[in-house]
Amino acid sequence: MRTVAKKIHILLFMVPFVVSTFNLQVFVTQLVSHNLAQLIAYGMMGFLILGMILLVKKAGPFSNTARLWIPFYLAYYCFAILANAVHGTQAAILKSIIPTIYFFGFFVFLSVPEYRKVFRKVALFSFVTSSILCIYLFNINFSIDEGGIYMYKIDRAGGVFGDANNAALVAIVAFIFMFKDYKPPTVLKKIFKVVILLVMLYTLFITFSTTGFFVFSISFVILNYKFFNPRQFLLIMVLAPMFYLTMINLDTLTSGMNLTEHQKFKINNVVNLLTFNTDKVDNSGREDLVANLLEYVYQNPFIGNGVDFAIGMRGHNTIIGVWADAGIFTLLIYLTMLFVYFKNT
Repeated sequence: MRTVAKKIHILLFMVPFVVSTFNLQVFVTQLVSHNLAQLIAYGMMGFLILGMILLVKKAGPFSNTARLWIPFYLAYYCFAILANAVHGTQAAILKSIIPTIYFFGFFVFLSVPEYRKVFRKVALFSFVTSSILCIYLFNINFSIDEGGIYMYKIDRAGGVFGDANNAALVAIVAFIFMFKDYKPPTVLKKIFKVVILLVMLYTLFITFSTTGFFVFSISFVILNYKFFNPRQFLLIMVLAPMFYLTMINLDTLTSGMNLTEHQKFKINNVVNLLTFNTDKVDNSGREDLVANLLEYVYQNPFIGNGVDFAIGMRGHNTIIGVWADAGIFTLLIYLTMLFVYFKNT
């Protein structure tokens, strides 16, 4: 009976996780039926809520770091809903609360130690497979936004999410899970691990995501922090300049590749950032989006403008977005939480 209950718990959480990782709801919307996609969305929410109800009594000690999200969510919704009431604007609370339900659902699920191992295996398989699928979709010129093969050549791999930065994030997370959690016992499996890691790097490359490249670099240093010690000092002194010289000449090194103008433009972005030519870096007009969002921040700095206001304004900046939505007090809680995460890392 206990085994059956355990399998039910795992299914109730892992099915929504896999559906989200592969963005199946959007695929169903584009290729099958909008109504069926809505049923899937409601079904996944039902799975998570039922899973929380069944598992809450079995929940173990909660992560102190993850627990920091609770005061943030409380402050966010209190101030943001108050802002909606004060400004007389409508709040899409039900839509906004979906990520919060996912958070609390997995907060409970991962508090049980025996389920963490299962999660690691499912996450490793899902993220790696999603990244490999990203390569395939890019090669066949498939666009999720168009719902099929695009008539023009796609410059950047968007993967199952149809977005290059999200595809880069999936590749980075897949690399981290493979690097840290897969411990191959044989030489053949070690070679397999190296191959998969290289495939994840290739996935990251074809996204041409400037943000993704820099996030990966930071992540890679953190993953290998033990390497950076006094004993390795001389080796680091040799390798670091070699890596830097390689990166600042990335445009020259890729000149022989059959890259589109937009792809070359993204490569130049990385080179300009590394050489501090920031005036030549293009951020796709996001400075204008942030400047526009800041105007609303200055109008209502204390209580904000309401739930998901920044998303509606397409602010493209999470930190400023929290301030715009729920005011300065919520922003301070959010920044404190980020500081603790970085400190613990």
